[in-house]
Amino acid sequence: MFLHRLKKRLIEVGEQKFLEKLEAEYKEKQLSKRKLKDKKIKSLDQKFTRVAFKLAYVGINYHGLEQQINQQNTIENHLFKALQRVRMIDNRDDCNYTRAGRTDKGVSAIGNVVALNVRKIGKSDKLYAQILNRVLPEDIQILDECIVDEKFNARYDCTKRVYKYYFYKMDYNIELMTEAMLLFLGEHDFRNFCKLDVIANQNFVRTIMNIAIEEVFPENAPRCSTLFKDDDRLRLYCVTIEGNAFLWHQIRYMMAVLFLIGKGIEKSSVITDLFTKFDGKPNYQMAPDYPLVLYNCEFKQQLWNPNPESHTEFTQGVYENLRETLSKKYIEYLHFYQMGSSLLKVPVPEAKVKVEEKKSLVIQKSGVTVEGAIQNLKGKRKEKYDIKIQKVKEYQERCLQNNKNEEEVENQ
Repeated sequence: MFLHRLKKRLIEVGEQKFLEKLEAEYKEKQLSKRKLKDKKIKSLDQKFTRVAFKLAYVGINYHGLEQQINQQNTIENHLFKALQRVRMIDNRDDCNYTRAGRTDKGVSAIGNVVALNVRKIGKSDKLYAQILNRVLPEDIQILDECIVDEKFNARYDCTKRVYKYYFYKMDYNIELMTEAMLLFLGEHDFRNFCKLDVIANQNFVRTIMNIAIEEVFPENAPRCSTLFKDDDRLRLYCVTIEGNAFLWHQIRYMMAVLFLIGKGIEKSSVITDLFTKFDGKPNYQMAPDYPLVLYNCEFKQQLWNPNPESHTEFTQGVYENLRETLSKKYIEYLHFYQMGSSLLKVPVPEAKVKVEEKKSLVIQKSGVTVEGAIQNLKGKRKEKYDIKIQKVKEYQERCLQNNKNEEEVENQ
């Protein structure tokens, strides 16, 4: 208030030049202070290193891995909040962040990998992970870390991704499913086994390296308890799928077809038919999200070489973080168990397999084709698609030009 009155008075008495001089000196002092502060910060933060983190999370309570504008409850949002809170990074844009797998809402991970540039904070092994795990939610944890080359890209350097999908036997014919899943092996066009996104993908060919099914914990399953020992439907199975890359919702659509085969609604040959039927994707519901887990990501180089002493101490710390959560979940399980124990006097009814009257996926009315999806693009999505296609064409032209240049050099 005083400065405002002084400024007004100087203008009234005609000291405009004197006022301008004072303001200029004040601005110069403020600018010098700001430069000095920025210099101090830069001297502290100029040293960075690139780190790969093995990220694990229970995705049931989150809206997917990817950070979203209108959704705060995502894995990456919590991860970057923790990174900024402990001053490892300033913001996401400046840390060259990459990820091996992008999981959707409800999907979990045990071995997802992210890489980013963080400030050097010491020479202690596993120090970054220890600090982050203290501020991360209990169902998001760093299981390992590794210093990597500055050019390391978690997405493009990943050579294999391993997913697991859990389900109870219920009324499924496991033998039929085991026989049918072998048809997925090898290189195929999976456009009928994914959610079509013509902007992100123009190539729908993917390779399944391995696929297998096995019973999980056969000697320690819920059905071995007093309550469920006679209920064969509660045998827990797991399908493990290995590939170099996957399309949007590809595994959940693959599992949905396997479940239809296991129920006897479809024959195994439907998989081969869907690999060659391109007149429109059949409309069928994909399998649930919560049983799916990104189990492991493999790379050209060996990332995780733990020091036995520090690694044992680190894993003990992670376990301590999870122990309370595990205890709560076990008590929760006991509550449900006691609720079901009141039904012990009532005999468990035999499951009756109901054959659903449903048209085969092959003869269903065709849904949206790739060509139709492209034609339906409008506005910003159409612009985004055109930009993507232009970039692909420019990349192909550069590759052709490079090949020609190499041939000319060889001929000389």
